[in-house]
Parts: sequence; structure tokens; C-alpha cells
Amino acid sequence: MSDDKPFYEPEDHPDGETDDKPCFELYIKASSIDGETKGSCPICQQWFMVAYILAENKNVSFRVYTVQANMPPKSFKDRVSSHNKYPVVIGLSGKNANSGADITDIVADDFDEVESFFESVNFDCPKLKRIEMANGLALKIFEDLYKHFNGYLQNQHDLEGRTLLTDLRNINSFLEEQGHMFLNGSTLSYADCVLLPRLQHVRVAAKAYKNFEIPHDLTALWKYMENGYQTNAFLATLPSDQDIVLHYEKKAATKLQGSFKPTLQKRTFSTEIPVVDGVNGE
Repeated sequence: MSDDKPFYEPEDHPDGETDDKPCFELYIKASSIDGETKGSCPICQQWFMVAYILAENKNVSFRVYTVQANMPPKSFKDRVSSHNKYPVVIGLSGKNANSGADITDIVADDFDEVESFFESVNFDCPKLKRIEMANGLALKIFEDLYKHFNGYLQNQHDLEGRTLLTDLRNINSFLEEQGHMFLNGSTLSYADCVLLPRLQHVRVAAKAYKNFEIPHDLTALWKYMENGYQTNAFLATLPSDQDIVLHYEKKAATKLQGSFKPTLQKRTFSTEIPVVDGVNGE
């Protein structure tokens, strides 16, 4: 991590001078491969997406720094009490949207604090709030997806992933019933920022360690992922396949399938869609 060179800074970057909108720094886990680019943490990507969308809607300005969890720089350690939990948010300037309080130097370094911070700088994007009713309903549909996915990878005797498949089919059914581009409509919501990163981990890591593929007959789910890949917020924050695979190297009970070597390969990003009914494919 370099203090004077953010990993990501939108064109409308925080200057702390004339703009009244909240400005902050977002610290996410760095790649385990090069220690510089964005890493594979799905929670970090979730909040990176939220920040990105808020900035698109002119609510905030922000910049992103990547941090090696086991080697945070001194400048970061001096400001943050917890060095093992990411993401971390540090306020630069601006006001709390609800109370009007100054957010300068506020440090949010656990999940609840990070969520509260983003709630406080969200002026007019209610769909990005977890407490919105539609988000609560959608989150219930896939609340056990990531747990079941991890359990599948850690069980060498589970070859089919039936519980994981049930979760995926439930998501597919929900999307069919809703009939929207995304979980709650035609634009990304908080629930989408939670689900899409986790689906990418399922897609990439389950294939690498178990030769598992999301069934092609889940057309609503594949169309949903295609819609996600076409958004700047998801595409710009997406970790590489290699980083995702390496994320589970010590967790998975089975060895990598084929010749996949995450630390030796050129970075790839799985965004292609299989040719199935109702989905364009590539």
C-alpha cells in the first residue's frame, strides 16, 4: 500500500476543499499474489461496490487503498485499532447525512461500524441500505449460500454439492418470480452488492476445486450474473480468478483440478456467460 498512490480513485476524487459531499478512504485487503491489486475478500468487494454506486449517484467521493493484512503500513496502524478486519473506512471531510455531524477522522473498522458509516453518508440511495424491506427479503433467500459453499469445499466426500445446488435453485426461483434485472429492480441494491461477489466465488472456486459448475438450466441466475458483469460497480471491483482460487487454498479439502496454478498464471476474470436459453452468452 502506498499512502500517496491510491489503488482506485474516481475521476471525481475527494479534495476536501469546496465539495460538501462526504469524502472518505476505503481500505480493502490486497491481493495475496502481488500484495498491491485488489484482493479476493467478498466483504471488501461488497463495500467497494456500495461506495462505487454512491459515488456514481454523486453522494460521496472516495479513494481505495489495498492493504496486506499481515503487513499494514505504519501510517495505517497508527490510525486503526484493529489490523485484522477489513474493510476499514476513514472519514476525510463532510457531514453525516442524518445528524449533520462532521465525519472527519471517523474510523470504522468492524462490520457494524462500516455499515453504519455507509448509512450515514447515503443521502438519497435507499436501495443501498440493508434495512430497506426489499433488501431484507432478498437477503433471506441466500443467507446460507456462502456458508454452504464453504462447507462444500471443505468436505472431500461431498461430490455433488446438493445443499449448494438447493441454494442456487432458490435464488434462481426468486429471480424468476421477481422478473427484474437485479434482486430488487433495474438497478443494483445492497442485496446485489452482497450476492454478486459470493456468486463469483462459487463460480470460480467451486470449478477449480470440485469441477462444479452452476447448472446451465438456472437461466434466471445466469442472466442475473450477466447483468451484473455489465455494471461498472461489479466489473471494476471484481477480483481475478487467480486471487479467488488462492483464497480457498488452505480451506478446500480437495486439490486444484487440472493445471490451474493461481500464482503462476496471468490474471483472468471469468465474465463470460454460457450459451443457454434466454441468455446471450459470449
